[in-house]
Amino acid sequence: MALQDVISLNRKITGFIRDGLGARALAVYRWMVASGFRETPHTFSAILSACNRYEGLQLHGRVLAMGLCSNPFIGSALVNLYMRIEMPYAALLLYNETALQSTVMSNVVLGGLCNLKLTEDLLCSLLDMRRQGLELNGLSYCYAMRGCYQDEEWLEQGRQLHGVVLKAGWVPSNIFLSNSLIDLYSTTGDLVDAKNSLDDIPSEDVISWNSIVSVYASKGHMKEATAYLRQMLWHGKLPSVRSFVRLFALSGQTGDLQFGFQMHGVALKLGFNWSSAHVQTALIDMYGKCCSFDCSMAIFNEIPSLALECCNSTITSSIRCKVFESALEVLYCMIVEGVVPDNVTLSATMKAISLSASSSLISCEMLHSWVFKLGFETDMAVCSSLINAYARVGQMNSSHLIFESLQDPNVICFTSIISACARYGDGAKGVELFNKMVSRGLKPDDVTFLCAIAGCDQAGLFEEGRLVIEFMRASRELDPDERHFACMVNLLSRDGFVEEAMKMMEHTPLRYYTKAWSSLLQNCRAHGENVLGKRAANMLIDVGQKDPATNLQVSKYFHEIGDNKNASRVKAMASGQEVKESGHSLVVISYGI
Repeated sequence: MALQDVISLNRKITGFIRDGLGARALAVYRWMVASGFRETPHTFSAILSACNRYEGLQLHGRVLAMGLCSNPFIGSALVNLYMRIEMPYAALLLYNETALQSTVMSNVVLGGLCNLKLTEDLLCSLLDMRRQGLELNGLSYCYAMRGCYQDEEWLEQGRQLHGVVLKAGWVPSNIFLSNSLIDLYSTTGDLVDAKNSLDDIPSEDVISWNSIVSVYASKGHMKEATAYLRQMLWHGKLPSVRSFVRLFALSGQTGDLQFGFQMHGVALKLGFNWSSAHVQTALIDMYGKCCSFDCSMAIFNEIPSLALECCNSTITSSIRCKVFESALEVLYCMIVEGVVPDNVTLSATMKAISLSASSSLISCEMLHSWVFKLGFETDMAVCSSLINAYARVGQMNSSHLIFESLQDPNVICFTSIISACARYGDGAKGVELFNKMVSRGLKPDDVTFLCAIAGCDQAGLFEEGRLVIEFMRASRELDPDERHFACMVNLLSRDGFVEEAMKMMEHTPLRYYTKAWSSLLQNCRAHGENVLGKRAANMLIDVGQKDPATNLQVSKYFHEIGDNKNASRVKAMASGQEVKESGHSLVVISYGI
């Protein structure tokens, strides 16, 4: 154009923003201002959607200087800006000061509060708008409904909103609102009302079909989910990515590999396999949960362009399937492809290395350097994995240094260092850290308690272990399970309190726990408690009679105390049963330069 004007520049800005080129739109705007063109309300209403926090605040100042705050289009754009940069109360202040509050501006407010999950403010704003007589539409109630099912505390208010929209006549005529009702009732677990909401929607609507398939799949109802999927395909409707992700998750949750194969086949026929990173990630995760890591790796190797989510899912699957060395291979592929690891990648890879039989100090230090290079040295999940990894290769000093470098460690980090102390028999240090954690106001979880009790067991700290388990009972938020009682039984019987340990075995969930009876039997033999030992041996035969290793242990015990008759009887029971191979140890010696 030989001569550009404000209208052509505004259209240029709008076009760039429509195509997602916000930086280019801002460049045009800066040139426009520098060239002496005066902005119009249309300029501001467009360019504000491309601004970040700093730029948006600057433009708000320019709007004030030009006296354009009363313009409703600019007002809506400013409200949207403040919602987008997570300053909701500034947005509400602007909205309340606007003289002409339109339906569009009201929906901007409700949508922003919904996205920020400020459900209480969302419902209060909706109520105020109704009291002021503002005209609301189906989208307004969609935002309110979504806010209710995003936060379980407000599900009852969502049911009340159902009554409001029924009286207003918005359902079933408004498809989007009807689908929000399906999501609401599925969140509450009320599948009957979810189905009733579906029945009111015309069968031509593909969103409702996908909603109901996702609902039943997420609740574990495989038969109903597949029935609705068949009906959907019979009506000629295409399942969405969301439906397949939920169906794959259902297969992984139930461990039904055959169902997973069938759903994978449907996804392939419909062309979904490589069209979405969500589908690829869900497939990798499904096969990992079904312990079919070869299938997970096959999908990973066939992905044309690696996504971070797919890589993380493959690493997690390798841990779940105990193919730990593959985690490093995936990390190498990421580096080659230029995919930058995140905290999940580093944390999971560190865990895989620590669990691997070939773990070494060199591999831990290599990944530790990556943690520093990528700036994750203060990430709690990554530091927790580092603590565990260094502890497993015998570098407790490094584990303590990482923990002490954290300014405000969380429950996971405390649990990791307490577990590391327990593993190396430093139960006293573990109890000290446990007390330090409680004094900071952090609430230990069941794993933290287990690590603390296990540390006391390893170090023979009888009184400390009793205090920890009594503290767990007194908290009334967590009940000790068989793992906690098993550690306590081992601690009691090891210190010679065999009778007390036997009473605990008979009056806790441990009555059918083979490992605890095995531990008690060993300690009965060590302390010469043959009467209690025979009781423990008979109970061990009852609860573990299908385990050949258990029968051999009992047979050996009877032979050692001179009861050859029972030893022969139990040994005969074990004959013909396959005994697992013994484990092996690996020592890696690294020489410093």
